[in-house]
Formats: sequence, structure tokens, C-alpha cells
Amino acid sequence: LGRDVSEEMIASLLKRVKPDYVQYDCKGHPGWAGYATRIGSPSPGITRDSLAVWRKLTAANNVSLYIHYSGIWDARAIELHPEWALVDQKGRRDANLASPFGPYVDQLLIPQIKEAADLYDLDGVWIDGECWAIKPDFSDIARERFQQATGKRAPDCPDDSTWGAYLEFNRQAFRDYIRHYCDEIHK
Repeated sequence: LGRDVSEEMIASLLKRVKPDYVQYDCKGHPGWAGYATRIGSPSPGITRDSLAVWRKLTAANNVSLYIHYSGIWDARAIELHPEWALVDQKGRRDANLASPFGPYVDQLLIPQIKEAADLYDLDGVWIDGECWAIKPDFSDIARERFQQATGKRAPDCPDDSTWGAYLEFNRQAFRDYIRHYCDEIHK
């Protein structure tokens, strides 16, 4: 990463295209960051700080700089912290998806986005892989919170009378997760 990035290449592109903004692919679904993060996992093989070069040139050309950041889908975070994983109906941890009930959002997503925003004076972020990647979570914490909220046991199968309520409970937890990181990042 960074080997083929030059100020001349970026300046030429910005001059020709005249974009309103540029989006840098900062962290994809595999979970590796495209800069030397101290909070998450920097991608192996970074040879030059491409994001710094993009920031320098976009700022000089009055172009906004956004990052693409994979949210709840983060295979590397789950590899390092399997306890953060979303759990399916059969009790299997997902290899890619973090639970919206767990610490992923506070221990990685929020701190890493704040780190990138501070280091590179970012203008915005697009969180990818959220609404289409999420699934109902059947982890112990999700089940416990459902029982605390409703007084009912979490369902084991779609035939259980609480199935619909449990799905809606998961939807609301996901909306709360998004609201939480948006509020924290905006602060």
C-alpha cells in the first residue's frame, strides 16, 4: 500500500476530475486498515502513508476527504476477539460479523474512526457493511438483554411466540448501535 501513490499523480487527477470529494478506502470487510493505525490492525505491506498524501493534496485543492470504513463486518477484529462475534441460532460465532451488543463499537470502531479523523483531518466517513450484513444475534448478552427488556425468554426457533419480538429487539439494538457511534463520533 502506498508504493504507487505520488503527489503528482493525485494532483493531476484532482485537476482533471475536479471532484467535490474523494473517498479513501480506509478499512474494508477483512478488517485491515490502510494506514498505520495504533488502535486496529494496519494492513501488512504499507510502504507509504497514502492517506496523508491524499489529505495533503485534497486540502491544497479544496476537495473534501472522506474514508470508507467497514463497520460491523470486520473479520480481523473477530479473529483477534472471537468473543465480539455475533452468534447464530445454533450458538456458532460468526467469522466476520461483530455483535451490536458487544464491545466492538467502543473498543475498535469509535476509537479507530476518531484516530483517523484526528490524524488526517477528515471531512467525513462512510460506514459500509452495516444494514445488509447484520443478522439477529443469539449471543448470551443479546438473550439476557431481551429477557431483561421483555420479561420473556429469547426464542430458539421461528415457531416460538417471541420470535417476532426478538427480531424487532435485534433491529432496535442495531439502530441503537448506529446512533451510539454517530453520537460519539460527532462529539
